[in-house]
Amino acid sequence: MIRIGCRAHDYGKLPPAVLADTLRAKGYTAAQLAMPRGVAGIESFEHIPQEMLKTIREAFDAAGVEITVLSCYQDLTAPDAAARRAAVENVKRTLGYAKVLGAKMVGSETAWGACSAEEKAARRPLMLDSIARITEEAARLDAVFAVESVDVHPLCTPELLREALNAEADKEHCKVIFDPVNLFTAGDGRDKAAQAEHWQAWLDVIGDQIGAIHVKDCRIEPDGTKTLLPLGAGDMDYTTLTHWLAANAPDTPLLRDEVILESDTADVAFLHKMAEEITR
Repeated sequence: MIRIGCRAHDYGKLPPAVLADTLRAKGYTAAQLAMPRGVAGIESFEHIPQEMLKTIREAFDAAGVEITVLSCYQDLTAPDAAARRAAVENVKRTLGYAKVLGAKMVGSETAWGACSAEEKAARRPLMLDSIARITEEAARLDAVFAVESVDVHPLCTPELLREALNAEADKEHCKVIFDPVNLFTAGDGRDKAAQAEHWQAWLDVIGDQIGAIHVKDCRIEPDGTKTLLPLGAGDMDYTTLTHWLAANAPDTPLLRDEVILESDTADVAFLHKMAEEITR
């Protein structure tokens, strides 16, 4: 059965049992958990007590909610070497937490905020170095690191993702979190044929290294900005992704990212319908 999940801290920063029970009550069976943002009593990724990790695991296990992604939100391409080293160490440390928590993977984007074309180019060697160091640690721990592409970050095209994945050549320990809306541009818009080609280009690269799918929706405004909307209410066409998942990776978790609380019930129903189409 496909796991249906969400970004846990969209429901607040709560004690572990309250957070896990809240997610289950909403109909989720999976979570993307950023502990400093979602778990009361945790302020950073450093020095999280083993007892707290045990409490989190027991709470989520009791609620029947899998910690699918242990999320980091680190700037892996920071130009400042010390800051970048600290970011890499945070991800490596979190890989160890994932083993204790039973989390399926640790995920991070490659930057914070939007980067110019010049900044992207300058940061790409730093990105490859960071991913290499983290994947090496993931292999040592027999854990999984999942990287997420974003159109305004250094990892922003299928070709660059292919370069990064080929550089690691470690399909077991380096995976991909695919967030289509983060890669949705004004050029894709409402044209379903153009979208299908765009998504297929990414999926051809990701292949069997898919770790999870972020499911969200948006409207592309005339100025190219995105307005997030309830699932099914925007310009995103999930047809290509649904068909690809059905044929290639039917167990891939579907994670509602950036939950709009007022529409979460309808969104969970959308996710279940999507899951049914994949497994039909």
